[in-house]
Amino acid sequence: MISVVDKELIRKLHYVEGKSIRWIHRELGYSRQTIRKALQDAGPPEYRLSRPRPQPVTGAIRSVLAEWVAEDETKLQKKRRHTGQRMYERLVEEYGYTGSPSTIRRLVGELRRQTRETFVPLEFPAGSNAQCDWGQAPVIIDGLEWLAEIFALRLSYSRMPFVMAFPTQRQEAFMEGHVQGFGFLGGVPHSITYDNLKTAVYKVLAGRNRIEQNAFIAFRSHYLFTSRYCNTGRANEKGRVENLMGFVHRNFFTPVPEAGDWDSLNALLAERCRRYAATHRVPGTKLTVAEAWAAEKEHLLPLPPHPFPCCRYVETRAARNQLVRFDNNYYSVPAAYVGRPLLLKAFVHRIEIYADRLCVATHRRSYGTGEEVYDLDHYLDTLYQKPGALEDAKPFRRAGLPEVYHRYLAALKDHHPRPEREFVQILLFHREVGWETLTRALEEAAINRIYHAAGVREILLRLTGKYLAPLGPRQGLEAYRVARPNLGRFNLLVAAPGRVWH
Repeated sequence: MISVVDKELIRKLHYVEGKSIRWIHRELGYSRQTIRKALQDAGPPEYRLSRPRPQPVTGAIRSVLAEWVAEDETKLQKKRRHTGQRMYERLVEEYGYTGSPSTIRRLVGELRRQTRETFVPLEFPAGSNAQCDWGQAPVIIDGLEWLAEIFALRLSYSRMPFVMAFPTQRQEAFMEGHVQGFGFLGGVPHSITYDNLKTAVYKVLAGRNRIEQNAFIAFRSHYLFTSRYCNTGRANEKGRVENLMGFVHRNFFTPVPEAGDWDSLNALLAERCRRYAATHRVPGTKLTVAEAWAAEKEHLLPLPPHPFPCCRYVETRAARNQLVRFDNNYYSVPAAYVGRPLLLKAFVHRIEIYADRLCVATHRRSYGTGEEVYDLDHYLDTLYQKPGALEDAKPFRRAGLPEVYHRYLAALKDHHPRPEREFVQILLFHREVGWETLTRALEEAAINRIYHAAGVREILLRLTGKYLAPLGPRQGLEAYRVARPNLGRFNLLVAAPGRVWH
């Protein structure tokens, strides 16, 4: 094999000085075939095998390694795949392999390069698509650390992101994320790409066919977009939002964000999305994300007149302790609704309980286990009938009333023959004036040593100028029953023979 220097000499002698192949052969001693190859190709010489080298050791086990590599490609978790060393160990144990481990590692690398997947770059018209995903990140809410569920929605054309934090990934949070995202983005994309989320997909069928959740179908029908699903284990098919989640973890949640409540945290995340749009460019263009987003808004579907109610519906009944159970937690209702059919609406951050389409109770939603969430007002009518249970009652002890209430009750015991019932009567005033005004009235009553409900009522009349109902508990209107009129009594107005009614 000749070097590139020898090739250069041969080519100059032939093409520049006009020497013949015979002359070069005679003078330099190269074969005519070598000279012709040098004249055809000036590049470095390459060694080419006329036939593959024999592989007496690895040839027999190549098919085994190829099968193992193919099986590894089907495993979603990379930590479950073979390493080259592990394949070598299996070959020694199962097939009596006697070669070196480096040979196996080299062969495995060759096989994996042959099976490596390639991708096609995608381009989406404005408004045609968005991609959706969930992630997790630590946050601090009101001093408590949470592992928040991060909802992300990203427009595929402009790359405009929307990020929102939730305490759960349940269906109501999934839909609420969409509703808030559509409002933030200024419209609804024509299609949205998802993983096979349980909140949307009931069952995965062959190919891209899916049986979807009925609640998600109703939600999608309300906003008129089309859902698209990735193939199983192919998160790369929504790579724009996958890349966004990595950026969000590094920039939005590092260091760990702190907020007083979930609304404040999500307002912070929305502002960071806007800053991202102003400072980042759409790949392959000179436009910022904000500029491309402004153009894309015109191509989005319009928002419907009313947002979709993002909640779960559960039919329930209250037990005799005035509690209804939902997700292993308990929520109070007024005494008048014990034993009646109730409808519970579970939103992300609150619980609403309805009877005959009337909302009778609203609570913060608990994500603990076995927690009892009380509203003291729900138990006041019961406590008026059973005042002896007041100080040991959970709703009273957990109400978090200001200290003046406890001091006033202690003083009332020294000045009134039935202090607990009188105190419950005072608490009932809050239904008309509110807790804040009632607290002011109690502070004034304590200063003036007024220890009876009638005196507190007079103070409230002076503070508010409102007429207050007479003393005693008031039942809800649903407790009253109005008798049907007796229409037969109108027959008395018919004049009898010989008589005239005036």
